[in-house]
Amino acid sequence: MNSPVHLYLGQYSSRERWFLAIAWTLIAVKCGVIWWAMVHWNVPFHPIWIVGPTLMFALLATSIWATHRED
Repeated sequence: MNSPVHLYLGQYSSRERWFLAIAWTLIAVKCGVIWWAMVHWNVPFHPIWIVGPTLMFALLATSIWATHRED
């Protein structure tokens, strides 16, 4: 099976890759803080309701960014 999606990170500049790494670091920190805060202050619903959509949209945005092609 051949996938039409080819991911070659060499096409992105060092600046773009650093931006993506910093963005994912901030997302991870935000998710960790949200999880801790919701457990610490006993919020009446599970933290995954906040963390889950955050990670899903971040993954979607990253995959769109990584697989776009400029013709």
